[in-house]
Amino acid sequence: MMKMQLVIATLLFIAAFGLVLETGVENNYTIHFGTRKPPVEAGCHQIGLNSTDEGKVLNVYKCPT
Repeated sequence: MMKMQLVIATLLFIAAFGLVLETGVENNYTIHFGTRKPPVEAGCHQIGLNSTDEGKVLNVYKCPT
């Protein structure tokens, strides 16, 4: 019984560790919406446009963290 609990705990730990590593690697950026362009020093890239319900167009930027 104790051996099975150890195996399950180990598998859960490995799964949680893998999830943390995966989310940390992929999310090295933030997404920003706005009408103004971010400063050049921020290193942001425009990745699209989005419209509000009022018809206002917002720029979508991807910026490194």
